[in-house]
Amino acid sequence: MSDDSKPLFSRPVLAAVMLFCTLAIWLLNLTAPSSKLPTPQIETWTTKSGIPVIWLKQAQWQGSNKLEVRFSFRSTTDNLALTQATLAMLMSDSLPLSTASINQRLAPLAASASSYYDHENQTIGLTLSNEPRYLVPTLSLAANWLKQPDFKRRTFDVWQTQQQANPPVQHELENVLFFDKTHEQNDSTVPVVSLDQIADYYQSLKASTAAIFVVGDMSPEAKQTVQDAINTISQDYRLSNTSAEAIYYESVSSTIQQNEGELWQTRSAIALMQVSSIKEWISLHIWGADLVSTLNQQQHIDFVQLALTLSPQRPWAWWNIQYADNITETANDPSDNDSRFMNAKSLVFVEQVPSANDKKTFDTLLDNFKQQLEQQTLSPTWWSYIATQVTHQDGPLTVKQFAEGYKEAVDSFTIEDYQAALQHLLKPSSYQEIQVYQ
Repeated sequence: MSDDSKPLFSRPVLAAVMLFCTLAIWLLNLTAPSSKLPTPQIETWTTKSGIPVIWLKQAQWQGSNKLEVRFSFRSTTDNLALTQATLAMLMSDSLPLSTASINQRLAPLAASASSYYDHENQTIGLTLSNEPRYLVPTLSLAANWLKQPDFKRRTFDVWQTQQQANPPVQHELENVLFFDKTHEQNDSTVPVVSLDQIADYYQSLKASTAAIFVVGDMSPEAKQTVQDAINTISQDYRLSNTSAEAIYYESVSSTIQQNEGELWQTRSAIALMQVSSIKEWISLHIWGADLVSTLNQQQHIDFVQLALTLSPQRPWAWWNIQYADNITETANDPSDNDSRFMNAKSLVFVEQVPSANDKKTFDTLLDNFKQQLEQQTLSPTWWSYIATQVTHQDGPLTVKQFAEGYKEAVDSFTIEDYQAALQHLLKPSSYQEIQVYQ
């Protein structure tokens, strides 16, 4: 054998080179850039009335004066107008002997109040400063407000007139999706609400408490002040006996046509399976971004709005499409393939979702999601949203599980995870559509 035919490396050397390459690849994987997502610390305690309190904090908030407090309730109802009315009245001039709204009273204290509701969840929120000069008077005012609000007749009359003129689209869609598919939705079907019902419903909320969340930085002194105030406010609160166990059901897709003439809007809703993992939550956000982007690219559509309601038992998604004035001409224009009319129902089927079938589209949407998440996770307000509207303390995904696992879930998320999640979550048979013509 000539020298030219000799192997470049002996077997022991070749084995060493292969081992080195394997280790190098392993180290590269370990050092590959991952998302810059903080992991909050969680501390818990219980109020004197037995309500769990969950405090989320992270190192990035040290020195920040922003504090979020959320009172979360679980009152399942089909009278959405009553829930809306109660919280709207609470956010108005409901302080005793006051004609100013609660936010007008809180503004000088660098604080504000907010509320949220769906057919299963209700939240009363406070955004406040943890500085003692603001914290003590803000919590004193909040205790006076929430212990026994004064729902005033004149304010209710004004609200009722406005509500009858502009019933929320959210109510209309929830009714046809979950409660009543037997007739067209119109102003005459809006439930009658009385002032006595509002007062009674507020008391029922107190007996349906899920948890109380505190998000932000607190010194030991501030923590004690918050604990004392929460004990006072929740003195007559009781834990909800409603379970977060998922409700599985079958429903039939339907379309409701309102008015006549040119198509002006389509309002769509679809039931979702219970969100039981962080990767399912990620999947819904990527699907939603894809739906909005895909529909917005069509020339016959002016804009699309989408909302996800991740309630504990019966979550759902809804979107509103506003069409251009020249919808008929645009939809039938053969000169531009991108202008063809896409049915609003198309994107509830996984096989028609672009990001579930194209890796490049999926990667782009996932990268955008990660970038947004890195900014959102620095906000106590965002974590308050996760605690009260995404996770549920008695459900399969708690805020503690989310905080401890969301970074790993984001970093390891694949298109295969996405496809599997959408197949499980989306229920095309439940699709409801309201077509509005003018």
